[in-house]
Amino acid sequence: MPTSSAAPRFLPAAFFALAALGGTRAEAAPPDPARKAQCAAAFEEGQELEKSGRLVEARGKFVSCSDEACPAVVRDECATMLPRVESSLPTIVPGLRDASGNDVVTAEVTLDGAVLTKTLDGQPIAVNPGPHTLRFVAPNAAPVERQLVVRVGEKNRVITVDLGAPAKTPPDGGLDKPAEPGSGTSGKRVASYVLGGLGVVSLGAFAYLGITGKADLAGLEDGCGRTQSCAEADVDAVKTKLILADVSLGVGVVSLGVATALFFTSGSDKKPATAARSAVILPVVAPLPGGGAAMLVGAF
Repeated sequence: MPTSSAAPRFLPAAFFALAALGGTRAEAAPPDPARKAQCAAAFEEGQELEKSGRLVEARGKFVSCSDEACPAVVRDECATMLPRVESSLPTIVPGLRDASGNDVVTAEVTLDGAVLTKTLDGQPIAVNPGPHTLRFVAPNAAPVERQLVVRVGEKNRVITVDLGAPAKTPPDGGLDKPAEPGSGTSGKRVASYVLGGLGVVSLGAFAYLGITGKADLAGLEDGCGRTQSCAEADVDAVKTKLILADVSLGVGVVSLGVATALFFTSGSDKKPATAARSAVILPVVAPLPGGGAAMLVGAF
């Protein structure tokens, strides 16, 4: 953005030379020396701000040094540069709509964290050119942000954003209710305990049936098995024990595995289940002599 480079170097010196000679323009009340220094400093700072793209701040400086209380030579230079800055200064018109499409009037609007306005009245607001983050905060709604790049000389750019649905208050007033037994995290934890107990019992049954079944089988082999005169009922009883031992082993292993998984995942589920209680039904397949057995194991 072009600026006058000669003015900052020569203007203050020219002003004080004119003041020493009496000048060509008489003033009724010569400015106070402190005020003269403030005006000259505002002129210098305004030019630097304009060069760095901070046009809002530059305009403020040029308005300050254009005041009647400033020396004429400074005032005239500032009055000349002020229109140029104002023509380059972009403006935006922020707007906000609710979920029904109605315009929102009361909302806090910030630009890069600084409050821009709290009333959306449709009036343009001057901002510096460049990238910005525009944030809208309205009552009973989540904040909304918009990223934008404002260009030099861009005037009255309308930026309208839509709010989401307002936050709803739960019917119970937002108070937390105790979790019902068997629901959500508690339901998983209870199911893990039930299945863990079932697994332990099943493994105990497997050990008992396996040991006694093997002992009975050895007794038959050493006794009537030598003469092949064993009663059919005795043979069937041994077979039944061994089959039940295999089934108990399968149920125990699956139950303990699922119980472990439910126990360690129960803490990750934060949403309560809609049902009053949780039911866990597991298919179990256990190997058996000459085939297998399938069953359903449930915890309610």
